[in-house]
Amino acid sequence: MDRIFSTSFAACLGAMVLSVLGGCASAPVKAARQESYSFWPLFPEAPRIQFLASYRFSADVRPPRSGFDELVFGKEQKVLPINMPYGVAMWNGRIYVCDIRNAAVLCLDLRGQQVRMLGTSGAVRFASPTDIAITPDGVKYVTDIRRGAILVFDADDRHVTSFGFSGARPTGIAVHGGELFVGDFESQQVLVVDRHTGRELRRIGERGDEDGRFVWPLGVDVDRTGNVYVADALRCRVQKFSSSGELLQSFGETGDALGSFVRPKLMAVDSDGIMYIVDAAFQNVQMFDEQARLLMFFGGAGDHPGAMLLPVGVSVHEGDLELFADRIHPAFRAERLILVTNQFGPNRVSVYAMGRLRDGRTPQDVVSAAARIPSSPGGAPDAGAVPRADMDELLRDAPSATGQGNEYTLPEDLPVHLLKPMPAPEPERP
Repeated sequence: MDRIFSTSFAACLGAMVLSVLGGCASAPVKAARQESYSFWPLFPEAPRIQFLASYRFSADVRPPRSGFDELVFGKEQKVLPINMPYGVAMWNGRIYVCDIRNAAVLCLDLRGQQVRMLGTSGAVRFASPTDIAITPDGVKYVTDIRRGAILVFDADDRHVTSFGFSGARPTGIAVHGGELFVGDFESQQVLVVDRHTGRELRRIGERGDEDGRFVWPLGVDVDRTGNVYVADALRCRVQKFSSSGELLQSFGETGDALGSFVRPKLMAVDSDGIMYIVDAAFQNVQMFDEQARLLMFFGGAGDHPGAMLLPVGVSVHEGDLELFADRIHPAFRAERLILVTNQFGPNRVSVYAMGRLRDGRTPQDVVSAAARIPSSPGGAPDAGAVPRADMDELLRDAPSATGQGNEYTLPEDLPVHLLKPMPAPEPERP
């Protein structure tokens, strides 16, 4: 770790002259109240998702420099861009972003108002950090597909150890109890690893096109009971297994119908069993319940707040809602945070809230402040804005079902415009 892009020293100096200058900022950055809000599903449905904030540079995390700071330190600031984000997770007010181009994990410390880089010095260097999983006590496990390893950091972001796997190309990662569940592009299986020792315990699935098998096991997550979910980037299919490897559920196919996929990437599962699956072609996140029924989607291409442009990573975070309190619409009760990474555009890391309207409020209470969002779920932006070939660097050389290279492109004749927003299903009557 490593380099720190912050105003920490300025904050300390400001504290020394508190009586003269009236103090310096030590609380989280207060976001200005938004002029418009993005909600999904669209009006007249009751909103369940609200866009809150996005980050593109380290300067987006730091508070604005005071006149005193500029007088002492000058106007120049070192700005770190978020270049090519992939996996993402949040813990204790910090957003951790796997950045392939920066070859580092970026820690956006929202409370400390600074950005740090993990894995950039000495023997602890990332080649291509891919995904990250964090335990409740803050231990971080980061896959590196090019190094064929998992790097481990403690709650203070210090490197503890690394697990190497001969011939493996680890992708998505999840942690449950004492085990790690890791997608492997090379074997086209999910590796189950002891998170304390790095010892392989067992494998889930095999290479192939049938249910229970994988071609590109990219997205991996685990629910509260330990069931394992895997999104296959080529088969456009999501499969659910018991922790021992028994296939429990399989759904999804290539297409433009409700609940289908074209370029599924990483995925997440929340404490209610809701699945969040990123699709870089639809440029949105689709949400499914425990029975694999499509609930709704959010995001979409465009220039509205919360728009997506080749999204890749997603994670769900319980807590830290107070960091975004000034951005939440007064009529909306946020319950958890959703983080999404985009490989292009201004919203490299976006934060959304999942929740519901407060008691006594109706969709009419938010529609006047709602941003204009296209009613179609996503689709490509203006012609020529983004190449139709997938820009995902990790998938360019990924093996096919036969172990050969496979160019990952979007079929030219596949329209991407038919998904419609769906409200959450009504509760079953007794």
